[in-house]
Parts: sequence; structure tokens; C-alpha cells
Amino acid sequence: MSADIEFKSHVNVAHRASLEALLFFNACQCRVSDRIAHAVEKFGAPEIVADRDRLRIYLKHFPEVQSLFAIERATGKPIGVAIYARQDLEHITVMHIGVAGEYASGGSRAGVQVLLRLLREVRRSARRVKGVRSLELYYATRRSDAGRWRDSAKAAL
Repeated sequence: MSADIEFKSHVNVAHRASLEALLFFNACQCRVSDRIAHAVEKFGAPEIVADRDRLRIYLKHFPEVQSLFAIERATGKPIGVAIYARQDLEHITVMHIGVAGEYASGGSRAGVQVLLRLLREVRRSARRVKGVRSLELYYATRRSDAGRWRDSAKAAL
């Protein structure tokens, strides 16, 4: 199963349509639509930009943003993406995340656990950055309408 997926910081330009579908037209977005709206307000809307034969993600308010893509080895198609940045010296925040419907919970290939594996790869990468102590998944943060409570998904590295 592990050999079927690889993790890369870019997607081949030939897979633009697949990346657009994953990032902007993902059927699973309804599950976290309120958090997506908050993330876009806070961090900006993700944009797909081409750099020669590679695609990457850009956020207007965070030009230093990084992306990690889960790629099907056989096709080169992106099936997952995590967009993250170092918020300060000690914290990395995963600002946007997406998993193709067939690989998401309830999908026909959910057993591959793309989301979990993607987050593990981001965490492994974060551990190599000096001074970083925690990783936060922004979509997992919930706030009531009154803003009285917060349940933050932070993991110590």
C-alpha cells in the first residue's frame, strides 16, 4: 500500500485539472466548509501557479507557504494536499488540506489512509526544522458562534 503513494512538494503540470478538482471542487469540502471559509479569511485563498513543468500552491498573505502532495505513483495524479507554513519560531500550521473523495473516509480507497499519512509526512518534515515544537491542523479548530471555546488539534513534536 505504501508503495502506491509518494509525497512530493509539487505536481506535474499535466495534472492541473486533478489538482483543481482536489483543491477547489472536492466533494468532501462540505464536511469542513465553515473551517474552509475561516481559513480563506485568515490566510487567503489558495492559488495554483505553474513553475515550468511543476504546479505549486500560493497564498497571497503567506508567500512562504509550503505544500505537500500525496501522489498516486502509477498515474502521477494528486490525491491529497496539505498547505502549511511556519507561523512563528515554534509553530507550524496546516492551513488547508484536501483528500480526493475516493481516498477520504467512506470512499472506496479509504483504507489507504491518505489524510493520516499526509499529516505524518508534514509532521516528519516539521521535526527537521530547528525550533519547531508543535503542528496545528487549522481545520480541526472549532469555535462556537460566540467564540467562547476552542478545541485545537495541536500535536507536540
